[in-house]
Amino acid sequence: MQKKKISLGTVVSLMALTAAATFVITLSMSRKQFNQTVTEVDRLAEKYQRLDELDAKVREAFYQDVPEEDVLDGMLSGYVAGLGDKYSVYRSDRELSAYEDNNAGVYTGIGISVRPDEEGNVIIVGVTEGGSAEKAGIAEEDILLEVEGVSAKESYQEAISLINGEAGTSVQVRIKKHDTGKEQKLSLMRMKLDEVTVISEMLPDKIGYIRISKFRNVSPAQFETARQDLLKQGAKAFLFDVRDNGGGVVSALEKMVDPLLPEGELAFAVNRNGEKQPILTSDANCTEMPYAVLMNQNSASSSELFACVLRDYADAILVGEKSYGKGIMQTTFALSSGGLTITTSTIETGVTPCYHGVGLEPDVLSVYDPEQEEDNQIADAVDALKARMKTDPAA
Repeated sequence: MQKKKISLGTVVSLMALTAAATFVITLSMSRKQFNQTVTEVDRLAEKYQRLDELDAKVREAFYQDVPEEDVLDGMLSGYVAGLGDKYSVYRSDRELSAYEDNNAGVYTGIGISVRPDEEGNVIIVGVTEGGSAEKAGIAEEDILLEVEGVSAKESYQEAISLINGEAGTSVQVRIKKHDTGKEQKLSLMRMKLDEVTVISEMLPDKIGYIRISKFRNVSPAQFETARQDLLKQGAKAFLFDVRDNGGGVVSALEKMVDPLLPEGELAFAVNRNGEKQPILTSDANCTEMPYAVLMNQNSASSSELFACVLRDYADAILVGEKSYGKGIMQTTFALSSGGLTITTSTIETGVTPCYHGVGLEPDVLSVYDPEQEEDNQIADAVDALKARMKTDPAA
């Protein structure tokens, strides 16, 4: 079959036609994009004309000078509040710094935790190692009487708020020793301290108990120290208590559950387009033993994910009450001034779909009874673990 030859002129003509068609299509698309941009500008101009009108009237009628920065922060906060999502917020520079410190698990104080008793006495229930309170000899069960001359018993909130302040400054407190009854006036230095988010103890039957109050950047090291200590004591099972834990930093949670779970991508963030991004992965190192997670209606967000992945991948028993039901994730973005924390995705595991607005149901229902001398929910969780230990060869 004879091949038909195409002349050079024809080739050049075809190339020119192709280029022209490409130019026309590109020009058409550029015009469309330009028109869309102009329409968007017009739409925004119309929208913010109302703001200009409001601003002009405020400046005309307000009885004082307009506090420019405060007004700007308020406008930005109002914009985000308009999304109708209580978890999305604008943060000023000061608020962003405080938020980052909170996530880090760092606070400024003297290193005490307090709780009013039934008579209103403010009892010191925790003393942070290395804090100025410990260095001054303050101990658990001592009574906090005054802060800067304000009675802790009569004006609890005011007295406690006076403990806060800049690191490196001092605060005057008066305490009563629980063992001698002697009163002491002390000047204590405010310090940057790591928040204690994990406490632990060995329960009967070699059940290691670990309470996690929050998930902060300091939590993984505290958790692993507690876990290893209990393992050295011969723990054969673990009870993790996340009651009243409102959540926290997902990256901290990931580090804490890693040694408890099998290898793989175990939890995912799903954006509005349905795209999944792994947020919790685990390596092959895994300690297999009976686990139980104690939760209640205030267990939310990261604490729910903690319970969920342990149930899904480590066969943990969920004990207590139905959890809060916060299965959405926020991301914080630094802006040129301040920052934006905004909900960016829903959360699911590879087994359990998103539980937002639904919560997690316990395997063993146990409602807290304040009338009992001992914590009945812990007792129910221990019973569930003991039953599991009888049948689990890993125990």
